[in-house]
Amino acid sequence: MQQQTPDLQTLYDKLRESEERYRRFVENAADIIYRTDGTGRFIYVNPVSLKIFGYAEQDFLGKHYLELFHPDFRNKARQFYATQFFNGHYTSYLEFPAIDKDGKQFWLGQNVQPLMENGQIVGFQAVARDITKRVLAEEAKRQSEEKVRKLNAELERRVAERTEQLENANKELEAFSYSVSHDLRAPLLTINGFTQFLAEHLGNTLDEEGKRLLSVIRTNTQTMQHLISALLMLSKTNNKELDITTVDMTALAKETFTEIASPEALKSIEITIPVLPEVRGDKTLLRQVWSNLLSNAIKFTLAKHEQLIVVGARTEENQIVYFVKDSGVGFDMKDAGKLFGVFSRLHTEEEVEGTGIGLSIVRRVINRHKGDVWAEGEAGGGATFYFALPIT
Repeated sequence: MQQQTPDLQTLYDKLRESEERYRRFVENAADIIYRTDGTGRFIYVNPVSLKIFGYAEQDFLGKHYLELFHPDFRNKARQFYATQFFNGHYTSYLEFPAIDKDGKQFWLGQNVQPLMENGQIVGFQAVARDITKRVLAEEAKRQSEEKVRKLNAELERRVAERTEQLENANKELEAFSYSVSHDLRAPLLTINGFTQFLAEHLGNTLDEEGKRLLSVIRTNTQTMQHLISALLMLSKTNNKELDITTVDMTALAKETFTEIASPEALKSIEITIPVLPEVRGDKTLLRQVWSNLLSNAIKFTLAKHEQLIVVGARTEENQIVYFVKDSGVGFDMKDAGKLFGVFSRLHTEEEVEGTGIGLSIVRRVINRHKGDVWAEGEAGGGATFYFALPIT
């Protein structure tokens, strides 16, 4: 059966219906839609274009497309489109600052396609959307990030400056402390020597008050010598370059206790040292930590009837926590913050001997190992000193 060919009227009606649908779509669109001839001059603009740019239709038609661009952007737009079409990129997207009839600037994001006839470009069709809010938001974000970057840079500069000043001050203080400690030793040795000479050679001619005063002088010079030695140890703790190795903490704790414990302590104190986890650190400085903590535990435990010291450790997520627990005189937890300060003592020299520097050395050594120290105690109920070292 032969297929019937539609008559021209039917084809014309369908074409008109299609054009009407396209016209309604374009004129009711929320975006800017326009067409230009081959030279770039407008031959059609939809109502949204007229509303956004503020022109009457008769004023809009015939304008060149570059007149909608901000003057500072026109050369860039011309070069962009020339490059795109020369390279065969017939669909091009560009974001640009536009200006309306009154010169007010806003931003558009625009897609352009060429209109072709017989292989030749006879015009262009564009669809554009107002993107001003997005562009302004991005610019505000960029400015905010730039402001934060500048503030961070200024903060880093100030921190570096303050850090350098603090490091210089610490170096000067350490040099002063080291120099003073050395300079003080000589006169103290002289005083101690003379008082010993007087006691030995004039002892029979001195009355009891004279002997007592000589004893007080010798006791105080010896105390001063201990303080100087402690200051030198504190200075060395800050200056010593870390020699990181794997440290057997079990052996180190046992060796240290044996070395520092007096015969009385070895005989009367019951100490428990289980197998402790190894750690990466400076063995010499960690020995000083054990020495100071165990010395404290021994001193305060000997003053009590129950003489017990317990050493232990536990492994947490990213660190190992070691502790030394004693059954000594303890301390009030409200004073815990004072324990690790230089020359900070909670007990008098008459109660328990010491310089007040040992725990400060412990804190500095552990801080240099990126760790932490703290203590728990109860007045009359013993104390536990902790130090945590990172697992590396």
